[in-house]
Amino acid sequence: MTAPQEGISMTQVSTAPAATAVPGPTGRLRGLLAMSGSPLDYVTGLRDQYGPVVRIPLGWRELYMINDADAVHEVLVTSHRNFTKDVMSVGRGKWAAPLEVILGNGLVTSDGTFHRKQRRLIQPLFHHERIAGYGSAFTNLSEEIQSGWKDGDRLDLHVEMTELTLAIVARTLFDVSLDSDEARTIRTGVPRHEGPLRWDSLPFAHHLAKLPLPGNKRFYEGRDNLDAIVYRLMAERRQGDGQGVDLLSLLIAARDADTGEPMEDVQVRDEAITLLMAGHETMASTLTWAYHLLGSHPEARERMHEEIDEVLGGRLPTVEDLPRLVWTDAVLSEAMRLYPPVMGLARRPLDDFEVCGHRVPKDSFVGIIPWVVHRDPRWWPHPELFAPQRWLENRPPAGTADELTGHAVRPGRPRLAYLPFGGGPRQCIGNSFSRMEGVMVLATLGRLWEFEPVPGFAVDPLARITIRPRHGLPVSARRR
Repeated sequence: MTAPQEGISMTQVSTAPAATAVPGPTGRLRGLLAMSGSPLDYVTGLRDQYGPVVRIPLGWRELYMINDADAVHEVLVTSHRNFTKDVMSVGRGKWAAPLEVILGNGLVTSDGTFHRKQRRLIQPLFHHERIAGYGSAFTNLSEEIQSGWKDGDRLDLHVEMTELTLAIVARTLFDVSLDSDEARTIRTGVPRHEGPLRWDSLPFAHHLAKLPLPGNKRFYEGRDNLDAIVYRLMAERRQGDGQGVDLLSLLIAARDADTGEPMEDVQVRDEAITLLMAGHETMASTLTWAYHLLGSHPEARERMHEEIDEVLGGRLPTVEDLPRLVWTDAVLSEAMRLYPPVMGLARRPLDDFEVCGHRVPKDSFVGIIPWVVHRDPRWWPHPELFAPQRWLENRPPAGTADELTGHAVRPGRPRLAYLPFGGGPRQCIGNSFSRMEGVMVLATLGRLWEFEPVPGFAVDPLARITIRPRHGLPVSARRR
């Protein structure tokens, strides 16, 4: 073994006769086209046809999709040291994965000892008491963005929620307002869906990213403009009094517990860009999907409005209101179950391992797709049904870690049958921040507005790195 041996159970190396090859479809071109086109129905159908582990041919590589919640726990938690996140360095040399081109070596893309060191360094920035201080930013910016809406307006809620979550991350991360020059550059410079990010699901993405295509040029120009803003803001922080409470100031002030050393500027940049990209795109999509689901389930929407009215009495929400906004929180949890913020989690095993009676080879491409795991009928009765009430059963006690991460654990349900923020040591460091933001945005906007779907418009999920509505979410805004 090339990795530490502790914690191995289901995924330990096995040559037992019971271990069989992983089943799956044939045809490398078909799998590649399906995964780069509309993969969600495809992968769900493969789970139904082949079971808890599926081998999917993709060009010159094969994806081993892990669908069983206990097996997911084994990969992400119990035996996590036997896997690396570096899935791009096998067979044809090492190259930058699509996300690394924009995020650098931040928490999402780093691995191993360095990742553990960085996570320990950054974790205090997301302590519950600290992020509670951002609650007023969530509500004030939500109040600000709706101030220009008029009764009957036609809105694209995905555009509106992207604007709102970008304003929130600009304020909390950089302490700049949305109408500032910095925020305008961030808004236009964030290369969300172009260049390497557009080709992320293709095995030859690194080659496509080097071509002089218009999208690639826009991507790299946007990234360079974004870098210039971040480095300038960093220089301003270093010339200040060091008392800033925005996340960029805290990243600069962070010191390694063992050495007392700060992060180098390029690492501060990587972590800041990681928080920027992860902090607004995923929550914008989550809020958009929540409103899509509420629009087609008016009884759930009415119940949320009744709760908001009862708890808030017309005022803006505060962090102290969160324990009482139980239905609103359940709406958010169920939206993330049906439409997880990210498409998938990738790992590379450092040795052959056995899972669910099948052997998966070392250095393969192992994928965990929350969309599929969240639709396992064993743990989610009627999995396609939007049912926030399922989160009210066995609700964790107020103030516990499980309440903050949304883990209402049904008896017998594996913990990682629900993983919108991943799981194990690499679970999203901003999960509590995001949940708090989501509930407070829903409550703030829900005081005054409800949104009716546009008749005849069919929402089409687009699954790339995130899962977002391909053509937005047009609605009619109605003042309550």
